[in-house]
Amino acid sequence: MRNRHARRLGLLTLPVALTLTAVGAPSAAQGTTAGAGRPDAPRPNIVFVLGDDFGWTDLSSPLTNQGNPNDYYETPTLERIAAEGTAFDNAYASPNCAPTRAALLTGLYAPRPTNNIYLVDDLNRGGDDTLLVGPPQGLPDEDVALPAEAVTVGERLQDAGYTTGYLGKFHVAATPSDITAQHGFDENIGGTHAGAPGAYHAQNGTFVQQIGPELDAFAADYTQQYVDENIKPFSHGTDPAAVDALVGTDKHVSDALADATIDFVDRNKDEPFFAFLSSYAVHTPVGDKQARADLLAKYRAKSPGAGPSNAAYGALVEGLDQTVARVVEHLETTADPRRPGHVLADNTVVVFTGDNGGVGRFTDNGPLRGEKGELREGGLRVPLIAWSGNPRLVDGGTVDHTPVYSADLHTTFASLAGVRTDDIRPLDGADLSGLFADPTTELDRDALYWHLPGYLIDDARDQHPQSVIRSGRWKLIYNYEDRSWELYDLAADIGESDDRADEEPQVVHRLGHKLIRWLDKLDAPLATLREGQAPLTFRVSGETYADGHVSRHRGETLVVEPGEEVPVVLAAPAGH
Repeated sequence: MRNRHARRLGLLTLPVALTLTAVGAPSAAQGTTAGAGRPDAPRPNIVFVLGDDFGWTDLSSPLTNQGNPNDYYETPTLERIAAEGTAFDNAYASPNCAPTRAALLTGLYAPRPTNNIYLVDDLNRGGDDTLLVGPPQGLPDEDVALPAEAVTVGERLQDAGYTTGYLGKFHVAATPSDITAQHGFDENIGGTHAGAPGAYHAQNGTFVQQIGPELDAFAADYTQQYVDENIKPFSHGTDPAAVDALVGTDKHVSDALADATIDFVDRNKDEPFFAFLSSYAVHTPVGDKQARADLLAKYRAKSPGAGPSNAAYGALVEGLDQTVARVVEHLETTADPRRPGHVLADNTVVVFTGDNGGVGRFTDNGPLRGEKGELREGGLRVPLIAWSGNPRLVDGGTVDHTPVYSADLHTTFASLAGVRTDDIRPLDGADLSGLFADPTTELDRDALYWHLPGYLIDDARDQHPQSVIRSGRWKLIYNYEDRSWELYDLAADIGESDDRADEEPQVVHRLGHKLIRWLDKLDAPLATLREGQAPLTFRVSGETYADGHVSRHRGETLVVEPGEEVPVVLAAPAGH
């Protein structure tokens, strides 16, 4: 890759050791550039690919993960578009899939009332003996789902004249019909309220009920023609006999999603289109019967890598990569009816990311700490790649260090579609289209925030109520149960192993003050003290946030009774 401020280089002629040049400091940045209004083309098409549980280090590319690629799972197409496009190595999501999908769709942080989704299922996934109780989320008496009044990126693009298609897992709708009736998509192909695919292969030309029946149109068994045209050209290191043996077997859902996406593109290429391809891979269940047989055989034959080396997971990872390969290849070889003499890729932006960190038993999030479901870096960091055949849309060959968040993509896609995002309030996401198009652009935002007023505790995870701010090199975490702060210097300690809170009290106070103001601005709900617990009694000299407002205290004793919100407590600096 290259320095953001350098001239364009021949991307694929440089050795990897020379291509990992730093670009864009992860500190507060100034200025922004709108992404809409390209002078040489009509408004671009947008293809967005979302991997499910696809972790920061699941790529075989080093460009999105600060030189920590996976040495067992293979993603040659994602490697390619990361090298040719803009790769972000400080990209963040939420701790698991439902809140990330809500943020992507709405452009809002979780505490906003038209988002209000923090975790899958509920905020009390820690049993009946926890100190605190999380608040309700989602719709009343419903699974985690967006309300009808939420304005999604699909609605924004529909209003701008785009044909919008949702393909694959949705998860944050009360019913599948809401996806088209309420949430801005002209077509829904496969989306339901389900959070997992249930099974990856069709049976007798039909997918299981967790996958919407619209995808059954692409569920027919593999034929020789299909394998020759859609599997073999994208196979790498796979036994040809194993590929031919797919003929007559059940279709894999990742291939069906590629088919459906290409079909959607072909039917709508006369006008600008937005295809939201939401993969079911690599979510559980993960096992031999979930993998496509040719890829499973390939990974069974491979030598293990340095970390977890699960053959079935590797097959799902590479199957998702082949989905991306087929879509990109189609864009590169299909004439653009809106731009005679050009192919669709010349006026399409492709974006790939994941919805949360990797699951520890299948992948290695190291050097990051934590995994899916946690507010540690391993639960929050995801790959993010932007690619286009048009350098005016994505000026390729860049690794960008700017901290960015899932909600930014809502704003970015709206901007690419020509929507004046400055006029949209509230939107918490920033417009990244300038970063895609111009390597000298810097983002006018100095912090990212997370708020999780509940629990996710199981055999692998230990997430308790916390709020987090990431600003520049610093990550500050507030723990509600014991009213403590943790501070990590991510520039020196990406693994969050050295708590600097005691050594850097001024940083704790400065960022803690910002965090409290953010919670207050969003009127964020907090966890409450569980009934039957003894009241919490403590003295405060400083400020607190609870019950929707900030209070200042001078040596006061506070008592939190069962059923009351347990506050954020930020002590005054020494000497004040």
